[in-house]
Amino acid sequence: MANKLKNNIVFFSARILFWLINFLPRFITLFLGELLGMIAYCLIKKERHKTLLNLDRAYGNSLSYHRKKEIARLCFQTFGRAALEDMRMRRYYQTQMRPNIEIVGEENLKKAYQKGKGIVAFTGHIGNFELLAAWVAQSGYKAAVIGRELYDKRLDEMLIANRTAMDIVNIRTDDSPRDILRFLKDNYAIGFLIDTDSFRVGGELTPFFGRLAKTPIGPTQLGLVSGAAFLPIFCLSFPRGKYKIVIGEELTIESRERTRENIYKITGRMTKEIEKIIRRHPDQWIWMHNRWHTRPEVNDLEFLRSLKG
Repeated sequence: MANKLKNNIVFFSARILFWLINFLPRFITLFLGELLGMIAYCLIKKERHKTLLNLDRAYGNSLSYHRKKEIARLCFQTFGRAALEDMRMRRYYQTQMRPNIEIVGEENLKKAYQKGKGIVAFTGHIGNFELLAAWVAQSGYKAAVIGRELYDKRLDEMLIANRTAMDIVNIRTDDSPRDILRFLKDNYAIGFLIDTDSFRVGGELTPFFGRLAKTPIGPTQLGLVSGAAFLPIFCLSFPRGKYKIVIGEELTIESRERTRENIYKITGRMTKEIEKIIRRHPDQWIWMHNRWHTRPEVNDLEFLRSLKG
């Protein structure tokens, strides 16, 4: 009963906020987003502590405590700002958001898309990843995202409706791999968020900031089967509603064999691309997520030792 009441409060609050945000001037929305992020940083001690702990794990003594606190605060503000912007996307993308997006490397996306075999567009919870998918779809490419279902079905339906309005196909995490393969064979660019440790999916322990982190291998397997291109793509979010979409060069795949070793190597290369962009813009990533939750087991360590010969 208590959970149902809590879920109802969250849902109706989100509906009211969604309605309100779409009638406010953009500069007020941006300010409120950063303010909410700042409030969350100050009040939610558990998440703040987790964020600072993960920054310690990643950077050790190479960054001062003052700099880590600054990154943590900016991280909360980045995602507060993105959350409110995403609520306005359906109505204001063309007039307010698209003019404020700088694109770097679209030629890499065009080249991969022209091959006609689909794109494994790997990215992370960096900046504004919902806007990233919208930009791809609104720029003339067939786009889909793999979306984990929210705990409240009503909130999930709101999110999917927002994506559908931007011409993004939403693929559920429990959809069949065959369905995802069909989208790749139909030359969709599918966005895969591969920067979280999830017990729901199979993964390999790849290096991330000098520590082993469980990384999903499903996108790698699907890309190898379909012959799709592997393309790094990110959307950085900055104050005053400015964005930069960065599209890297397609990964060169030497072998399409689906051996554990080859899957591991490609997944590791994707992880390295994500780490590179985070190192350049550390305030853009979700440091409150425990990326290093999974501990290596004996068979994992034996496999890693076998790779070193």
